[in-house]
Amino acid sequence: MWNVKSAFVATAFGIATVLAPLSAQAEEVRIVMGASGDGPLQQGQRLFAKKIEEGTGGAYTGKVFAGTLLSYAETTEGLTNGTAHIGYMVPAYVRGEFPLTNYAIDIVATVTEPVVVGGAMTEFMYSCQPCLEEFKRRNQAFTGFAVVGSYVLMSNKTLNDVSDLKGMKIRGFSAFNKLVGQWDANAISVNVGEVYEALSSGRLEGNIHLWDIIKTYSLGDHVKYVFDAPIGIYGGNSMFNINLDFWKSLSAEHKKVFMNSANEALAYATVKYAANDRKLAASAAELKVEELKTPDTIRQSIDNFREGNIKEVIEAAAADDTIPNSKELGDRLLALLDKWRGLVKGIDQTDVDAVAKLYQEQIYNGVDLATLE
Repeated sequence: MWNVKSAFVATAFGIATVLAPLSAQAEEVRIVMGASGDGPLQQGQRLFAKKIEEGTGGAYTGKVFAGTLLSYAETTEGLTNGTAHIGYMVPAYVRGEFPLTNYAIDIVATVTEPVVVGGAMTEFMYSCQPCLEEFKRRNQAFTGFAVVGSYVLMSNKTLNDVSDLKGMKIRGFSAFNKLVGQWDANAISVNVGEVYEALSSGRLEGNIHLWDIIKTYSLGDHVKYVFDAPIGIYGGNSMFNINLDFWKSLSAEHKKVFMNSANEALAYATVKYAANDRKLAASAAELKVEELKTPDTIRQSIDNFREGNIKEVIEAAAADDTIPNSKELGDRLLALLDKWRGLVKGIDQTDVDAVAKLYQEQIYNGVDLATLE
C-alpha cells in the first residue's frame, strides 16, 4: 500500500510521477440507459462501470447516463453512431431490425423464471450466428441479457371479472399485447417514459408493467390497484451492448474484461430485480397503490395466455419470411430452457455470486469473441 514513506522515497529518486492516478490517462466510457432512478438496473450499470475500471487497471472508466443522454427508443441509434459506447438496448423498440432476437424474446415471454431465462437466452444468442448478425448490422456487439421481474396488471379502477377489461385502454408490451387483445381491450403503444402522462390524461386506463416502474415513474399518482398474478417477463434486456467500433479498439485482454464485467452485472441485475420486486410489493402502500388478489376469471385468462403463448409464437413464425428455420430455433431455445432449469437446481438463485459463477462457467468461458465482430 502506498504510504508517506514510499512517497518520500519516490520523490527522492525523482519518480514522483508514480503518484499520478491511473485514471488521469483513462478513457471514459459512456454507458447509457433510458430510465433514471436507483433500481437494480441502474445499480447494475454502475457495477459494470466499476468492474471495467478495476479489471483494466484504470485504463477505462465508466460514466453512467441514466435517463439523460438517450431514451430507450433512441439507444439503438445512439449505439450505432457512437453517441454512447455502451447502452441498454431493448430490441422490442426496433422489432423490424431484430426479427430473430425478438422471436426468441417472445417465446420466453411467459416463462417466469428469471435466472433460467437469463441463462437460456444468452446461451441461445451465442449459438445463433444470424442473431448476432442483427446486432452487427447495427454496429453493435452483443454481451448478454438480463431478465427483470414479472410483469403484472395495474389499473386505475377496480376489476372484478375479465369482462371489466373490455374496451379498456391498456399498455401492453411485446407479446403481452396479445393478452390485451384477448381481453377485448385496446392495446395502446406508449413509451415507458410517457406512461405517467398517458395515465394522467386518460390515454391509458391500465398498464402491464413492473413494480419497479411504479416507483421510478411515480405511477401511484394515477394507478390505484396492482393485481398479483404474474403475466410474464421480458427476457431481452441487452444492458451492455457495445458500439462495434469501440469494441474493435479494445485489446484482447480488455475485451475479456468487458465481457466478464457484463456477466457479473447482468447476474446482479437479474437477481436483485426479483428481490426488489418482492420488497416493493410488500410496501405497496408507500407507493400509493394497493396489491389485490387477481379475480379468478382474469387469473384464468392469464394462465391460458401463458400456456398457449410459446406454441402460438413458434407456429406464427413458420409463416414469417424474416425468421428462417423458426422451428429449429424455437426447439433449440426450449431445450436450453430445460437445460437451465436443471442447472439452477444446484445453486441459490438469490445469490448474485452463485448465478454469475454459473453463467461464467456455462456461457462466457466458451464465447468466441471473434464471432461478435
